[in-house]
Amino acid sequence: MAAVEGVVCSRCSGRGHRAADCVKPFYRVCNHCKQLGHLVQACPELKAKRESKEKKEKENDARSESEVSTTASEWSGKSTRSRGSRKGNSNGAARQWQPHHWVLSEDEEREARKLEKKLREISALERMRDEGRVLDVLQLQKLQRKSEIEGHDILRKVRLGYRRAQLPALAE
Repeated sequence: MAAVEGVVCSRCSGRGHRAADCVKPFYRVCNHCKQLGHLVQACPELKAKRESKEKKEKENDARSESEVSTTASEWSGKSTRSRGSRKGNSNGAARQWQPHHWVLSEDEEREARKLEKKLREISALERMRDEGRVLDVLQLQKLQRKSEIEGHDILRKVRLGYRRAQLPALAE
């Protein structure tokens, strides 16, 4: 009996039994999902949750960055009027706030290019229709979307005079 008590389990480091008799499972058990084969640190469910949370945070950051990028970063006008200034004499923000301060973000620039391409395709379809060619159903649906595309917020910014962003060249 003394020999059995001196035995140490290689699986759980417990005394009095061997690995073959151990009640602890051979494979690791995750405390989160209760599945065999991995621990909490490597749990695929937790990893997926973390990744989706990070993705949502990045989307929120991207939205806030695009909102910030359309505002001027070096506006020189004063936000408050001085005591002695009169209403008719002020240098209004409208005169100091010029379109050269407005810049599209890179994402907005990409979207603007896509929309402009669609408008070019629509104008080509209109020319084909005017020449008397028969258009299929999808081409007619594309023609009907012209006003929707022209009214898009990004194209409205372009018409207002926002500067176009320079997109970086793709590395090959």
